[in-house]
Amino acid sequence: MSQIVTMPQLGETVTEGTVLRWLVKVGDEVKEDDPILEISTDKVDTEVPSPFAGKVTNLLVEEGETVEVGVGLLELNGNAEKEENKNNEQSNIIPEPAQTEKVTVASDESQKKDIDAIKNNQNKNLSPIVRRLAGENNIDLTLVNGSGKHGRITRKDLEIYISQNKTDIEKNVTQNTNVEDKEVLHKSESRASKIDSGEITRLRKRIAQNMVLSKQISAHVMTSVEVDYESLEISRSKFKSKFKEDNGFSLTYLPFISLATISALKEFPTVNSSFDLEAGTHTLHKHVNLGIAVDLNQEGLLVGTIKDADSYNLKGIAKKISETSTLLRSGKFGLENVSGSTFTISNNGSFNSFITSPIINQPNVAILSTESVKKRAVVITNSDGSDSIAIRHTGVLSLTWDHRVFDGSIALLFLNFIKDKLEFTDWTQELS
Repeated sequence: MSQIVTMPQLGETVTEGTVLRWLVKVGDEVKEDDPILEISTDKVDTEVPSPFAGKVTNLLVEEGETVEVGVGLLELNGNAEKEENKNNEQSNIIPEPAQTEKVTVASDESQKKDIDAIKNNQNKNLSPIVRRLAGENNIDLTLVNGSGKHGRITRKDLEIYISQNKTDIEKNVTQNTNVEDKEVLHKSESRASKIDSGEITRLRKRIAQNMVLSKQISAHVMTSVEVDYESLEISRSKFKSKFKEDNGFSLTYLPFISLATISALKEFPTVNSSFDLEAGTHTLHKHVNLGIAVDLNQEGLLVGTIKDADSYNLKGIAKKISETSTLLRSGKFGLENVSGSTFTISNNGSFNSFITSPIINQPNVAILSTESVKKRAVVITNSDGSDSIAIRHTGVLSLTWDHRVFDGSIALLFLNFIKDKLEFTDWTQELS
C-alpha cells in the first residue's frame, strides 16, 4: 500500500520548511525512524525520521524547495502498488483485433487528455515558492517545461524560463503598470544596478517572516521605567572577579534582571501566558520558560529557551544563560533549545542601547528589553527629606506587550515590580 510522508509540524508556530538535503533516493529501503531528509525551518535545521517502513518509490519535493506543513514529501511502496494494479488490469483484457483502427483514433485522443492531465498535475504539486514566483512574473505555467519528478516544475525551471523570455515577461509587467509606477520602476532598477545583491539567507528570511507575522497578530504597545542599579552595582563589583574565576564567564546585569523578571511573572501570571483569539483560549502557564534572545555574530537572532527558569537561583540562571548563548552560537542546538518559551528577554543593553521597542516573540504576549546601564546624574532624596544630585548607575527597562491580552495598568505594575526587586534586594546574599 502506498504511503506518503508529509511535512511535519516542527514546533508550535512553524508553518513551513525548506528541504535542504535528501538522505535517501528512489529504490532505498527505509525502516521506521530512519532519517530521510534534512529540513530547515524558522526555528532550527533538523533531520526528519520516517514515520513508517517501506521502499522509496518517489521523491515528491526537490532540494531547496519550501513547502507548507502537511504537504507530501516522499512516497513509499507506490510503484509496487501501481505495478500490481497494472498486472491485474492486463490479465482482464481480452484482445479485439477487429477494432484496431478505432483504438488508434481513441488512443490519439487519450494521449491529448494525458498531456492535459500532466499539466494539471504539475500545477497541483507546485511548491509555494514556485507559485509565488510565477504570480509575480505573470507566467502561464502550462508553457513551462518541468524537469522534476513526473514533469514537476521546479524553481530552477521557472528561473530558466524567466531568463529565456525576459523581454516578453517585462512587456507583460509594464503593460499593467501606470506611468508613475514605470518611473519608480526605472529609478529602482537604475539604483539596483549600482548595488551588489545576493540571496537572502534562510535565517534572515525566517526572521523577516516572523517579525511581520507578529506585528499582524499582536497589538504592540511599549512601556518603560527607569531603574537605579547603584545598590546592585556595588554587590556586582564586589563579587564579579571571583565569580568569573569560579565559573569561567562574566557576571553581567542580565542574570539579575532575569531573576527579578521571573519573580514578577509569578506575581502577574497574565504576562506569562499565551492568547489565541481565533480559538477563544487564554492559557496561563504554571512555569516560566524564559526565552533569551541571542545575537549570532550580527548574522541573525535566535531565542534560546531556559525551561523551568523559575527553579533556578541567581548563580543557576547566570550559568543557564551563558550555556544557552554558547550553544546557539555554536549551531549545535536542537528544536527543544529554541522553542517553548513563555516570556522573552532581549538584552539590547549589551550593544549600548538607550531605549528599544522589541517585537513580541509569538506566541508570547510580552517581551522585555534590557537597556544599557550608565553613570548618570540623578536627583535623590536624603534621609532628612532634602534633595541632592548624585552620580548613580541607571538604565531603562522597556516592555513591549500585547494590548489584546492586558492593559497599561498590568504592564506598569509588572515593570515596577521588577524595578523594586532590582533596587531593594540584598544581592550579596545571592552571590556569597
